[in-house]
Amino acid sequence: MQYFDDIIPFGEFECREALEREVKRHRYWKSKTVKKMNFDRIETSTSIQYILESFTEARSTSEASEAANFAAMNEASCSMSGHLSPWDFEVMPNQLFVDQVRVFEMPGSSQINPCSACSSEGTIHCFHCRGYGTDKCSFCRGTGMKSGVAHPAVYTHPMIATFPHADLSRGYASSSTATVRHGGSGSGSSSYGIGTPMHFMSKTGVPPPGIGTHDLCYMCHGRGIKECHHCKGGGKKPCTSCAGTGSVRSYTRIKVYFKNERSEHYTESEIPEKLLLQADGKRIFEEEQDYVIPISRYSDEDVNKMSKLFCAQHLQKCMGVCRVIRVTIPSAKPYIIINFQQRHYMNAIPISKVHYSLGNEKGIFYVYGTQKLCFFPNFPSKCVIL
Repeated sequence: MQYFDDIIPFGEFECREALEREVKRHRYWKSKTVKKMNFDRIETSTSIQYILESFTEARSTSEASEAANFAAMNEASCSMSGHLSPWDFEVMPNQLFVDQVRVFEMPGSSQINPCSACSSEGTIHCFHCRGYGTDKCSFCRGTGMKSGVAHPAVYTHPMIATFPHADLSRGYASSSTATVRHGGSGSGSSSYGIGTPMHFMSKTGVPPPGIGTHDLCYMCHGRGIKECHHCKGGGKKPCTSCAGTGSVRSYTRIKVYFKNERSEHYTESEIPEKLLLQADGKRIFEEEQDYVIPISRYSDEDVNKMSKLFCAQHLQKCMGVCRVIRVTIPSAKPYIIINFQQRHYMNAIPISKVHYSLGNEKGIFYVYGTQKLCFFPNFPSKCVIL
């Protein structure tokens, strides 16, 4: 713990330099007016910025699974015997006292299991065609005609009109074309939709009267159905859970949360705190420990009081989440564990209160922060050119 009191106050040169920058930015006066301004008195003071930061590391575990990739597996992926704790593995943050999340697989937690989604077959029925391998042609709306309207003979011929044209087993009525299949599902080339020119020809032996090949749908050629593009006509698709392998790899995923809790306080000053937030100061004290001890011997009692309050609040907040300092909670699922690191420091922000006179006008302004920022308590309501 170190304290420094060698804060060098701003002199007239620094204050005038800061004023010139402020005047140029807001156009209060011309630059020659600033040179005529007299500085009657400069009062110096310091605002102490006290900051406490608690850097916590919380870990949680969850079960995850993915398709088994046997080619990429190695000995490290094999399951280890015995209970594994999330804290058995060291994880370093990319940067201290910065919020971040890291996710990785717990070494030795991998297991190969049969895929329950496809019963280890590697394929599942196509949801879109219900395993038939065909779907209604969207170009002719299942009619087989280029016009998209069924041929009149379909409704008048006694052998065709009696067939239900909609496949009621697929969703709602008319959602798909009822199909006649030859050779089982998946053989789309020998199948056709009911009420289509191909159906008419199969029943009557002749094409519907008055049409030629140019009247047929050029996509399905009068069949009213087409190959399901989701399963490519096979009626089955590779299982998405196991990617067609029939096996899934289950493992434990560890999520590490690095979170920085920050509290800060400024000692009383004539400059608004929202402006002090932008000011830099000189570091006069800094300490970093697993647990920091509140400051108690600083000359400003306000700093001692806020340090004690912040330390208690940070500890209380972390204790409300879980135990601290790498303690496991076996009864909790998933495990939630936390590590703790704290630092606190003080910055001394120099402030100069300048009493000036310009002709018969008198006023004050402030120069603060190591960047020599300037603050006028009462801005002129309009641009004043003297």
